Amino acid sequence: MLSGEKVSSEDSSSLLVTHTLRNNPMCTCGSPASLRTSNTPRNPGRSFFGCSKYNSQGLPHCNYFKWADSDSCHEKEKEIEMLRKEEKLQKTQLEVQQHIKEVRRREEEVQRREEEVRRREEEVRSWMEEIQNWMEEIRKREGELFKRDLGVQRQCPSVWLYCIICILLYLYFSRS
Repeated sequence: MLSGEKVSSEDSSSLLVTHTLRNNPMCTCGSPASLRTSNTPRNPGRSFFGCSKYNSQGLPHCNYFKWADSDSCHEKEKEIEMLRKEEKLQKTQLEVQQHIKEVRRREEEVQRREEEVRRREEEVRSWMEEIQNWMEEIRKREGELFKRDLGVQRQCPSVWLYCIICILLYLYFSRS
């Protein structure tokens, strides 16, 4: 809803274009601000709002100034920042998902290794039982051997005595 006359007043820093818009800000002096375009080397072609009385035949004016795109620039900056944050969030989420996959892979590896350790522990227990059985068998056989040795040692004097008697008998009968 533009109404208005186009009044052009050129000065070195701006071109005045007066538009009365419903959304135009109000100057500090109470009149609606005018939309102007900057001609400065630093901000060429950039629109701004200024006091409508500025540069108008020496009338008193306020020093109201606001860039017209400041809200939209600020919104664009916010939007860009939001996009950057979303991109960073997505990147972080992807990294988290990768870390989760890696953790799960490592957990599965740990479970496989724990199962392998359990299986090997069972093998060792089985071997230990087998070794204990062999040790018991060895102890039994050692006991039997010890008993035989004792029996042989007990029989040994009798055998010696028997041998001596036989020799004496032989000598006795061989002389006769």
